[in-house]
Amino acid sequence: MNRLIAAFLVAMSLAIAGPVQAQSMDINSILNGIGGSDFLRAASKVHSASSVRVVRLSTLAAAERSAARVKRVVEFKARDIGYLQSGLVINPSALTAIKYSGVGLDQIVSLHMSGDRAAVLYADDL
Repeated sequence: MNRLIAAFLVAMSLAIAGPVQAQSMDINSILNGIGGSDFLRAASKVHSASSVRVVRLSTLAAAERSAARVKRVVEFKARDIGYLQSGLVINPSALTAIKYSGVGLDQIVSLHMSGDRAAVLYADDL
């Protein structure tokens, strides 16, 4: 019986770990990264991303309190964001993910790419 309970707890902890990892980026890290070297490197490779997922900034912690800061950063870093968006235009997977997430290409403001060329795009929906 104890093994069954232990197996259940392990299974539940693994199931919970996925969503937690998906939310590992906080809004401040995302905003601070726009225009940085990692951002520009990822933006230069996003045209060949193998899988793409879109995360709305409104789903992150403290998003509503950060809306004014998001607006300022997006205006200040418009050129870098435009560079990102120009790479997304030529990636069919990215365009499909953006379309079905309910946001527009012009709302994509940041990204994170992993080593396996999977991209997470962040959309400003605040």
